[in-house]
Amino acid sequence: MRCTAWHAIAKALAAEGVEYVFGLPGNPQNLIEDLVAHTGIKFVLVRNEPWAVALAYAYARVSGKPGIVFSNPGPGTTNLVTGLLEATCGCVPVIAIANSVVQAHDGMGAFQELDTMALMKPVTKWAFRIHDPRRTNWVMQRAFSLARNGRPGAVFIDLPSDVAAEKVEMEMPYRPHLGRQRTRPEASAATAAAELIARAERPLLLCGSGAVSAGASAAVGALSEAAGIPVFATPGGRGIMAEDSELFYGLVGLYFTEGGKAYYDSADLIVSVGSRLEAFSTLSWSAFPKGAKFIQVDIDADTIAMNWRPDVAVVGDAALALEDIAAALRPLIEPAARAQRVSQVAQARAAFLEGTDREGAEKRSPIRPPQVLAAINRVFGKDTILVKENGATDLWCYYWPYYKVLDAGDCVPMAEQTAMGFGVTGTIGAKLARPDKKVVCVAGDGALQMAMMEMATAAEWKCGVTWVVFNNQAFGWPQYTQVLKQQEFVGTQFKVAADLPAIARAQGCEGIRVDDPEQVEPALHAALAANERGVPVLLDFHVARHDYTKHFMETQKLRIHD
Repeated sequence: MRCTAWHAIAKALAAEGVEYVFGLPGNPQNLIEDLVAHTGIKFVLVRNEPWAVALAYAYARVSGKPGIVFSNPGPGTTNLVTGLLEATCGCVPVIAIANSVVQAHDGMGAFQELDTMALMKPVTKWAFRIHDPRRTNWVMQRAFSLARNGRPGAVFIDLPSDVAAEKVEMEMPYRPHLGRQRTRPEASAATAAAELIARAERPLLLCGSGAVSAGASAAVGALSEAAGIPVFATPGGRGIMAEDSELFYGLVGLYFTEGGKAYYDSADLIVSVGSRLEAFSTLSWSAFPKGAKFIQVDIDADTIAMNWRPDVAVVGDAALALEDIAAALRPLIEPAARAQRVSQVAQARAAFLEGTDREGAEKRSPIRPPQVLAAINRVFGKDTILVKENGATDLWCYYWPYYKVLDAGDCVPMAEQTAMGFGVTGTIGAKLARPDKKVVCVAGDGALQMAMMEMATAAEWKCGVTWVVFNNQAFGWPQYTQVLKQQEFVGTQFKVAADLPAIARAQGCEGIRVDDPEQVEPALHAALAANERGVPVLLDFHVARHDYTKHFMETQKLRIHD
């Protein structure tokens, strides 16, 4: 069949089961026309290209399917860089396809000319320019396979305008990629890991984003329950299990809570599952319990011993690896040791929860984030996806148990680049991926103002989502550094306070300002009711400046004084 590369790409996306393409077209004839004319794929028009990647990222994280982005030459391509880097760091499959200047004028100073391969290779798993349109089907198969397999991540495809316009004989129909390939670890490694776990008195499971990407929730839960092992998560691993489970003990690194850190510091074995153990998760690799043993489970052999050297390395798919370890462990489990561990964890966890539950029940003015987060859990309940933002006030939602993710998979965190605005806009992608779920994003006013133009996109698509804004009229994290250093507030404070609810209403959403702690729960009920009608809502909670968790404040003081 003779056709253009754009037509072939559209048909390939349809054959791969793609539902949405996120982007901003410079020329609607470039891919968009073929999507509309020849497939049932919906094109989601964003207001600015960076947020197309954010929508694709959240969609992919929630659905497990690659998120697809389309963009344009020059700035349309450079605007994708941060998001693709975030996706690669976060093990999230995103495929970006961009039109570029004509190949015949390469190197001659064409309008919006750019060396896209040099730009994209450092931030993606694979970057490829299509020089021959007859290779389009192979390129698309390869893109889907690489985005999903091994350590998932971002892929970039560049298609020059003149190459795209040429009609050639194309192999049809397109044959979809072979899907996600799962590999089991060596039996000896699984056995060695099981033996080490059986000998441990205070082991713990530490789950990263790779565990989530592998769909390892059931395997994590089964191993944890069988051996009585408490589960911790990195920020990227959050959502690996329901956080009201008696064996879930919170996040690690910067996001330790007092009770979680006490158990972690006393552990004699860490079993890391699908984590590169980057700086935030390990307090710059200082948070390793003295004398503890270490098992590292990862699909990527290059990640093994990248920072901490394991006593046992288990290379393979996280779910399959944990299943094999559990099978080898069952005959070795001492019921009395398991029961004792479960009892100790439950008691320590209950004592800690008592304190945070009290914080959540307090009603103070200015409103405190713990009250709001506890109320979100009560009002929205189960089947609610938490989308996280980045910044100081929104860090509250990272600190379990102020907010508890009540169902496995219901969390969209940012990766280690922590691009602000990514959660605000990613909320839309999460809702499109799971329209049956409630979706709440917790953000600071700084992050929100970086991306608020996409509220209109949510309204267009009738995405019933809620943005909960902790408004302190500042970039709180750098301002807190100024507090600790006794510096003036220069470059961190918003001297003109934006009327965020009015901006939301101007874009087809509902906007509610909340100053009275008695109105927190009624405002959340109103937001939920509007969401059920397909109406997005912004709740603007005005909070005190520099009201952070105890651990965050202590960590910042140490960072400043080191």
